[in-house]
Amino acid sequence: MSTELTKFLAGSKQLNTMAKLHNDWLTEGIFDFEYKKYIVLDYLQHINGEFTSNRLYPYLQELKLHLDACQNLQANKNAIRSSFPKTLKGIDISSAKLVYEDTLHDDLYLSELNYILDFAIPRFSKTMEEGVDRFSEVGENIKISPVGIVPLRTEEGYLFFLNSYERIVTIFRYQLALYNEMRERYLKTVLIDSVRTSIGTTIEQIKIDLTRKFQAWPNPATYVVESKYDYPLQETLLPVVQRLMVRQMNVA
Repeated sequence: MSTELTKFLAGSKQLNTMAKLHNDWLTEGIFDFEYKKYIVLDYLQHINGEFTSNRLYPYLQELKLHLDACQNLQANKNAIRSSFPKTLKGIDISSAKLVYEDTLHDDLYLSELNYILDFAIPRFSKTMEEGVDRFSEVGENIKISPVGIVPLRTEEGYLFFLNSYERIVTIFRYQLALYNEMRERYLKTVLIDSVRTSIGTTIEQIKIDLTRKFQAWPNPATYVVESKYDYPLQETLLPVVQRLMVRQMNVA
């Protein structure tokens, strides 16, 4: 097994053991604003550290899920409040409008929830924007080029990640899949091999060898990915390229 392949597999195991913000972080443990504030700040400090090191996934996707969950909870709570009847409180002479008062008043639990959501949402959103900016920056520094003739069907094939510094090509088989938890089409990838390039082992020759090995795919769509910078393969290059490829295929 090559060094590059070993590093990738080791990285996969490490990601599975990384601490993360649980989906039920709002309700688990102590329901207290100060405590939840500490949880949010600690989580975002970790995420910012990952983004600074150009490790975007799965952190960017997790952050999006947490932000959406908080915004949906806030919207649903406001919808419930707006559905309750209001009592006439008075008249605003300056604006010539009637002033109404809510008949539903937040209890202690809902008030605490308001504080937590008002604190978490803008901070999740700000960190999310920083992550999206870094995603765009990585995409601008990546070049995806076809290897040989591009077939009519590009929904499945191979991705060659070329590490020019070490002359290593990490090979993934890809296939366009249906919808993930974000309700988006996504590229399913499987690690095939890692090969050192040489005079006799060129990108083109690697594609030929794969075609001979996997004869069910006689003319697979194959793309080589080159990066201007040495981004982490698992946490950044692969997930960014997966999304760029889906956009390129122009699928809904």
